[in-house]
Amino acid sequence: MDLGNDHGFPPLTRTELSCLRRCADGQTDQEIGKDMELSPNEVASVISVVMLKLRTPNRMATLAKASRLGLLANTTE
Repeated sequence: MDLGNDHGFPPLTRTELSCLRRCADGQTDQEIGKDMELSPNEVASVISVVMLKLRTPNRMATLAKASRLGLLANTTE
């Protein structure tokens, strides 16, 4: 599943997309981790990788860019 090359950044994994979409829905790292069987620190690490891939400085910018790119369109997982 290639979800990035058309936009000029490395593709996001399913885990990265899931964490990103849950973050956009307003869930905390702890809530996301509980749902996905990850620790809050692992969730934070996943989001940090997404920030690197999208070349954004923080979560808010990451969510804004992801929204503009259409990465948040499928929020039901």
